[in-house]
Amino acid sequence: MDSHGTWLQTESEHYVYYYRPNSAAAADIESIKTEQERVFTQLNQLLGTQYNQKIHAYIFNDLADAGFTDKTGQAFPILNTIEVIYGSDGYTIGKRGISAHEVAHIITFNAWGPTDLRILSEGIAVYMEHVTYDSEAKYGSSQMIVAALVAHGDLPNIESLASDFEQFDTNISYPVSGSFAGYIIRRFGMEKYRRLFTEGRSNHFAADFKSVYGVSLSDVENTWSHYSDKSLTQ
Repeated sequence: MDSHGTWLQTESEHYVYYYRPNSAAAADIESIKTEQERVFTQLNQLLGTQYNQKIHAYIFNDLADAGFTDKTGQAFPILNTIEVIYGSDGYTIGKRGISAHEVAHIITFNAWGPTDLRILSEGIAVYMEHVTYDSEAKYGSSQMIVAALVAHGDLPNIESLASDFEQFDTNISYPVSGSFAGYIIRRFGMEKYRRLFTEGRSNHFAADFKSVYGVSLSDVENTWSHYSDKSLTQ
């Protein structure tokens, strides 16, 4: 992490913010603080956690300022730190929905524990984007992508995502993981997801899934894929 350059600094209850002078973030810092406090509280409620450590948020002007080439934000959970953008290249903080993603990584890692399953860590972060945006959790964008992949016979199987997440394009792996996470959380609850998150391993994911959920991964995956074009109800 190389957070170079000149920063202004301000704090709220659960964050320390670093942002560029005369930037879009500087102009909107009060609304950013309000949104991030809202989502911090909501994430703790949804995840069943009581995380209360301050998160350090470095807000870059754009991708070039952040040095990002293949991402728009990143989290360093051990350091309670996130790097995000706010400006001409988009927003990964301070806007309803996207405000949750990197913070979810911080909270799940520190409150639940680490995982070697990116399908689960990215899945919960993507799903939290949707559920904190809309209280009814109508995560339509992920579902539409999954439905299109199903229709074209291109939906990757969950065990492949679990064993080698990096082989898939992020435009596929992230929404598929978010959709699957949402489905199993809404069907089986957050506590079982937390158990799989901390106990599951990439090299025997199907067996770990069966151990936690009491049903086969293939059966759940089949049901999920058939509901991919619908908004799931609790």
